[in-house]
Amino acid sequence: MLRHIVLLQIGDQVGAAEIASLIDELAAVAFEIPRIVAFAGGAKTQGSGLSQGFTHALTIDFIDETARDAYLSGLDKDDVGRRISEMTVGGLGGVLAMNIDISDMKFPDDMPPKKLQAKWV
Repeated sequence: MLRHIVLLQIGDQVGAAEIASLIDELAAVAFEIPRIVAFAGGAKTQGSGLSQGFTHALTIDFIDETARDAYLSGLDKDDVGRRISEMTVGGLGGVLAMNIDISDMKFPDDMPPKKLQAKWV
């Protein structure tokens, strides 16, 4: 499986409704692909302080690279890709995208139980 991760640095001039519409369109393009597993996207939450100017993110899980490639082609077909570059700071400079293989994803139940660490005091 492949996780497609996209970080967006959306400019202050772009309204919340326009951003929500873009994320909905990205989800619609993704769900047109038969081998999509999941889509999540939205604004960053408060926390680490390490967002480096990125304001929004999305992740899409695909069964394979063929499904991911079909999604990327859909962005061109529906002109959504162009809209992303118009909304982000510096055009494509405001976009960070990468893919990771999540075939070996680990879950808490997969981990060995922790041995009790006790000592006399």
